[in-house]
Amino acid sequence: MNRIYIVEDEPLIADTIRMALEKEGYEICGEADNAADALFGIADTQPDLVLLDITLDGEATGIQLARQIQKLPGIPFIFLTSLADDDTIAQVMATHAAGYLVKPFNEKTLKANIELALHRFKEKQPKAEIVVSTDAFFVKEKSGLTRIDTHSIQFFEAFDNYAYLVTSDKKILLPHTLKSVEEKLPSGFLRVHRSYIVNLSLIESLQENILVIGRHHIPVGKSFRETLMKHLPTL
Repeated sequence: MNRIYIVEDEPLIADTIRMALEKEGYEICGEADNAADALFGIADTQPDLVLLDITLDGEATGIQLARQIQKLPGIPFIFLTSLADDDTIAQVMATHAAGYLVKPFNEKTLKANIELALHRFKEKQPKAEIVVSTDAFFVKEKSGLTRIDTHSIQFFEAFDNYAYLVTSDKKILLPHTLKSVEEKLPSGFLRVHRSYIVNLSLIESLQENILVIGRHHIPVGKSFRETLMKHLPTL
């Protein structure tokens, strides 16, 4: 489930976008109507993609906010705007935005642009291999091996034919399917959904079919719930 952050200062438009995306299966991890709140929220939630209006409440524009987002690790953004003049387009191009949608737009156009932006971002990411030890993963990157302590890994998430390794401050794309990652994992990790494998020791709560690890809300598949419950000690 891809997580989207919405930055839009028109409440009606923000509500329309949120409902449209939730209907398509996206998770809305945050919303803001100004650059200051948005930058804090984006840094905190680490979304997979930001939908960013150019004209915002407050002094800073969406383009100024985009320049700040670029300093965060690997968060693509799509501009939403009613502006299409040459000067605005030139400023947008300078931010290396993942997309540019002129209002009004329909749900199909919005979804298509989001999926295309996520795909392009994935293709640009350096692929990392993993080598497993009992207490750490060593991620093979161009510069060599990077140690990721096993206890710090919150979960793995499927992404097409790849998988993300997620910690509290990292999201690393691996050139493996979730199934092949699962085969390499030591005990303590469990698949709870067709798209998620979690670190059992980091589960904070389970409410119906959603478990919480840090700031992440992870769905639990019906066919996986019984096995999960067997691994959770209860009083």
